[in-house]
Amino acid sequence: MANYFDSSHIDGKQLTPQQIADAIRHKKFGVDVREAMAQGLEYCMTQAQKVDKLERDLNNLANRVTSLEVLPNEVAEVKRDAGTINKEVAKLNLAVFGDGAVPIDTPIDSNQTNKAQEVHLD
Repeated sequence: MANYFDSSHIDGKQLTPQQIADAIRHKKFGVDVREAMAQGLEYCMTQAQKVDKLERDLNNLANRVTSLEVLPNEVAEVKRDAGTINKEVAKLNLAVFGDGAVPIDTPIDSNQTNKAQEVHLD
């Protein structure tokens, strides 16, 4: 037979998990046992919410790591595209300012003394 020897009341005190277990086992009055059970359930719910938050945080972290793993491929594509753009800019620079510039003999305006330059990109 169980020993229900504790006749003290909880009176709104917040119990630790161990005190909750002891109260459920040994409180003499049902009101105190119910309060201990309610506090135990509240404690379990608080802990479950913490676990849920940790699980969400872990999933968010996993998603972030996955997206970072894709980053090297994207960096390689950007480097390749930058190389292509640099080659095209070099061709344009040569065509406009270098040996690739070819004079056009037709004046744009009869008063104009400077002549336009034809641009060849290949």
